[in-house]
Amino acid sequence: FLPKDQMYSHIITSAVTVGFGGSAGLESPIVTTGSSIGSNFAKTYQLIYKDRVLLLACGAAAGIGAAFNAPIAGVLFALEVLLVDASISAFIPLIIAAAVGGLTSKIILGDSILLTFKLQEAFNYYNVPFYVLLGILTGLISIYYSRIYLRIEKVLDRSKDWTYGKAIKGGVFLAVLILILPPLFGEGYESIKVLSSNTPEKLLDTSIFKSMKTEGWFVLLFVGIVMFVKVIAAAVTINSGGNGGNFAPSLFVGAYIGYVFARLVNLTGITTLPISNFTLVGMSGVLTGIFYAPLTGIFLIAEITGGYELMIPLMLV
Repeated sequence: FLPKDQMYSHIITSAVTVGFGGSAGLESPIVTTGSSIGSNFAKTYQLIYKDRVLLLACGAAAGIGAAFNAPIAGVLFALEVLLVDASISAFIPLIIAAAVGGLTSKIILGDSILLTFKLQEAFNYYNVPFYVLLGILTGLISIYYSRIYLRIEKVLDRSKDWTYGKAIKGGVFLAVLILILPPLFGEGYESIKVLSSNTPEKLLDTSIFKSMKTEGWFVLLFVGIVMFVKVIAAAVTINSGGNGGNFAPSLFVGAYIGYVFARLVNLTGITTLPISNFTLVGMSGVLTGIFYAPLTGIFLIAEITGGYELMIPLMLV
């Protein structure tokens, strides 16, 4: 059973958190809101436990389907994360819920969904060894993300500050981070699009390091630092009182590691990797590593890129 107020409270608090620069994602609040609607619907009509859990999962699937216009990813997220031991009969209501969520989003938002890309380069099977290496790297980055996040969570949980004191300290700390590293502001989806278009120098436009944007190695170093600091910013945002989730930060970190890896390989002259593809596939790797949801990672990226051209590298990573 989820509280009734969660049917609307997460919409407000997450919008305020991320809108004012909180370095977290809107997807977890969307999932919680949808799940709460499903849970309370079941409670109102006194449905049995099995149906209540299924409706809760349908709300989550519809939330993901609407957020990214990715109904298949919504269904798979519900199955991998919420309904681990679900039967095949759960597919039908989940598919209907996710499809309706995606359709509603499409009607209201059009193409203004949170994250969408168009593939710029086709998959080249000669790059398979590099995708395997990227998979290993994203796995290691996922471990780093999870451990750092949990440590910061424990530190802030042990803090004896009063609620608003913790929020003020977290806000000030986050403000300093964003002042130095502006891409940490908000969800960060715009900076992912900047990287996928291979124009990373734009990330320094509002930075104190703007004068260094023509220095290729410095820009790459800047991107790498932002990648490692993102988890700190997300952990502080969420655990000092903000409302958000790790879905968007995991995509953020994945895009950054994909870009850094491809860029480094290209700078060595070993070969020329398609930076856009590695940026997108990296997102799938870190999302999978953090949530243990490989099918969600694969189909989310496949759907938001509008095709299945990258299916093989997505599966490998």
